[in-house]
Amino acid sequence: MAFSLIISNLCGKPVRALACAGLICVAFLPAAALDGQATVPGSEASEMRLAIEQWLDDDEEIALTSMASLARDGNPAARLMLALIDKSPPLQGPWLAHLPREERINLLRQPGGLSGRSWLHALTDQPIGAAWLSLMDPVTGPEVVMTLQELGEIRAAREAMVMLVAREHPDLRTLDPALVDPEVVYLLWRGADEDRRATLAPFLPEGSMQNALISGAVDPARLPDWLAESVTGAPLEAICSEFCAETRDSCLSGAYLALASHNALLTLGSPVEALIPQDRFLAHPRGRGSVLRRILQTHDARGRRALISQMREHDACLADILETEAARYRYRRPGSDASNGD
Repeated sequence: MAFSLIISNLCGKPVRALACAGLICVAFLPAAALDGQATVPGSEASEMRLAIEQWLDDDEEIALTSMASLARDGNPAARLMLALIDKSPPLQGPWLAHLPREERINLLRQPGGLSGRSWLHALTDQPIGAAWLSLMDPVTGPEVVMTLQELGEIRAAREAMVMLVAREHPDLRTLDPALVDPEVVYLLWRGADEDRRATLAPFLPEGSMQNALISGAVDPARLPDWLAESVTGAPLEAICSEFCAETRDSCLSGAYLALASHNALLTLGSPVEALIPQDRFLAHPRGRGSVLRRILQTHDARGRRALISQMREHDACLADILETEAARYRYRRPGSDASNGD
């Protein structure tokens, strides 16, 4: 049987071979590989463990240079980290953000084409990499969400759901809500008919933040409690408890409102939980910095200045840490202390 036909049969619909290639690698792995948290080959290397620690501590130049060397030598864990940092601007600190484009490409990608190729293309035999690669094709459906959940990549599974909703994937209309993370059921509500909503309603507790999101009646006064009750609030809790403990509630509500997207909140956190558990990521400078960076990236340079100014009336502490983080990314000409925009 032709390879494309095998893929079509396994995926349940006729598609191009490339469209499902990533998922096929997952399908042929032993069941034990999908039982709980996945492992990533290469993560046990002492050089890789050290590079991860350096990256978490915001020592980007040393950490990413080391990962790039390991990736070129065939280390799957390094390749996966570089690929996900490459695709996720909030994960990129000031050193990487200021690196010239050609140097960034050479650092984060494998050679090929005009702009290099994501290392994900070299990870089709690794389940997490294969799942992420499959998301690059719009025909990929909710099966990738299930795969990531089974691999223990819960944050990634939420991000995959957000992507599928943005694409309005038709298979979401019949997806069993019992199979997905309880924190993302509200994403299935939009576009659902009356019968479908009756199926979803039992998975949306009365008074929950998800119900508030559906109704459009999010009460700012209840945000701190909602965020404390939900595991998805952990990224905002991480910055507020670390920097603004005395004004925690107003910091939490301010950070949430500044982020301006509950969907974005779902995607914050560790790029690979098999390598860096979520709580460990958020306890380190790079983790907390990624949260602040994502908030700032909601606005352009002028909008950031306005946001910080307005935030001073809501929570001055949060305004200060956002201003400090924005300053870290301002380009400074060599030999000059003057900034050149945000």
